Amino acid sequence: MAIPAGFTVTSWNLLHGMAIPPTSNSNFHSALVQLHDSIDFDVIALQEVDVQQTRSGNGNQVKEVADLIGAKYWAFAPSMYGTPGEKWHGVKDAMVFDEKSSLPNDAMYGIGIVSKVPVKRWHRINLGKAPLGMPLLVAGEKRPQFIYVSDEPRSALVAELENGISVTTTHLSFVPIKNALQLRKISKWVEQLPGIHIMTGDFNLPWGLGPKISGWHDLAVGPTYPSWKPSIEFDYIMSKELTPKDVKSQIHEHYGVSDHRAISVTLL
Repeated sequence: MAIPAGFTVTSWNLLHGMAIPPTSNSNFHSALVQLHDSIDFDVIALQEVDVQQTRSGNGNQVKEVADLIGAKYWAFAPSMYGTPGEKWHGVKDAMVFDEKSSLPNDAMYGIGIVSKVPVKRWHRINLGKAPLGMPLLVAGEKRPQFIYVSDEPRSALVAELENGISVTTTHLSFVPIKNALQLRKISKWVEQLPGIHIMTGDFNLPWGLGPKISGWHDLAVGPTYPSWKPSIEFDYIMSKELTPKDVKSQIHEHYGVSDHRAISVTLL
């Protein structure tokens, strides 16, 4: 299959559009505009996305991204109903909402994909969660702090595009071993789908472990976390068929939103 030269994929863990630092004048919309101005992506894969959450203005962040960049196609795969760290319950089926769907009147949180390229079909696989959480360094009102965090349900969402590329996004568990098992499960599942395979997301796997565990190629190597002074590679864009010589990669600057930096690859 011919590689569509110039096709660009971006991945970003939004942290629901939270300003970092909290005193920053940036917001979700302004940060997305700056990102899109820096690279005209065809597909953006999103993690830690809010839909109808009070903390982020009760909007649909996936649709808002689509509207901002003029994309016709989008889908949201909720990981939970409710709010992380508060009251919530998981999603048991392979639920996907897209531009043709009616949303329930519930607060939701999960992952999403926005595409300017027509989407033939959407796919979702649920990955479960670790039974126990662990202490994590998280963004606070004044400074990062360690708190005990329970794991949440995880899933992967795939956009099977009309240009012959299947783009996957996921947000894996932060619990060691569980995230590795989740990645192996996704890899085997996605490889059964047609086309060129590109997998994106926040894998919570440092030291380049994403490609080592999956056997895929790391297309955007470099630290992405924390956004204000990156030292760890948690965010990946990988491919089964493409190699680093087939793409131009970019780790974006910090736009004042999220504790992760966005990453992009453009096919040559």
